[in-house]
Amino acid sequence: MIHCEQHTGYAIGKLEVVFKKSAIAAGYEEKNIFFSFSKVFVPSENIFELGYHDDESREKIKSLIAKHHIRTIVAFDLSYPSKIASAVKQAGVENLISYWGASMSGLNSGIKLAFKKIEWLLRRHSAPDFFIFESKAMQLTATKGRGIPKSKTTVIPLGVDTEKYKPTELKRKDYVHKKLNIPSNRKIIFYSGHMEERKGIRVIVKAARYLSETNRLAGIHFVLCGNKGNEADTYIEEIKHSAAINHVTFAGYRDDVPLLMQSSDIGVIASTGWDSFTRSSVEMLASGMPLIASNLGGLAETTMPGKTGSLVPPGDYEALAEEVFDILSDAPLLEYYSEQARSLAMSDFTEERQIERLTRVYLAHL
Repeated sequence: MIHCEQHTGYAIGKLEVVFKKSAIAAGYEEKNIFFSFSKVFVPSENIFELGYHDDESREKIKSLIAKHHIRTIVAFDLSYPSKIASAVKQAGVENLISYWGASMSGLNSGIKLAFKKIEWLLRRHSAPDFFIFESKAMQLTATKGRGIPKSKTTVIPLGVDTEKYKPTELKRKDYVHKKLNIPSNRKIIFYSGHMEERKGIRVIVKAARYLSETNRLAGIHFVLCGNKGNEADTYIEEIKHSAAINHVTFAGYRDDVPLLMQSSDIGVIASTGWDSFTRSSVEMLASGMPLIASNLGGLAETTMPGKTGSLVPPGDYEALAEEVFDILSDAPLLEYYSEQARSLAMSDFTEERQIERLTRVYLAHL
């Protein structure tokens, strides 16, 4: 069960593929695997339109469960208490698993956390039976935020296609320079993701400006992907009167991100607000890019300081700039970080590893 519209894309689309592959690996025949979305554009006998909240959807899912003898459901971001959870259990579903791609709550302690644990005991009939989180930080928002027993949760990090996201061949090393008309002597600092304020885009452009002001930007260029319409305008304002304006490229929303990553040198994610576990961080690692990331939330779990990159205080553009310059100034260190980044992705963050972990959860709850 997906809480958004069909063909939403982004990370959701990739998760749909992973969910299906893991269900098949757990022994389900493809004809017995069904998907639901809040809105369906291309209906089929295995795809249904269902919401998480309205009475009509609850009655509809009860009939679908009876018709297709459904006993296990994996629901994306299904919280509790949930009327849909109560409905599917009443209809005969034996295993309701909630997969979470975001934080569930702020953290609690003391009496408030004790009350949350009591609430769980009183309302568990309207809750999923098990929760999967993409990071330990996200898991804590359930156990220390909502009082859900840790035994009812697990952590399964995102995985990526490491054949699609991989270090470049030498003949493609200048792809980003040629594609975006960047001087060939510049090292590329890369970001890909949403352009909302909490993602730290302003921190990145301020870091570029700071490097310019300290006369260290000459051989560096920042490439930021993901902007649509006029989303980049507010960030360009930060550097329009600085020489940094010629060292920052907003490359838009595009389909050649794997190739751009392959030919970039360092990945940066400078989030200032909560960040759960970003797919782009794992894609950067798989592409052989050292990662400089904000030390917060699940994002910090994708970086091993001193091995695959570094962590900086959220919002500290000077610290970010210093890390960028220090790594680029030390060729052996850059190479070491790059090798270790790829190695970490191959050991912990492959799509195959994610599917394997999900399959084990499915089998444990059959």
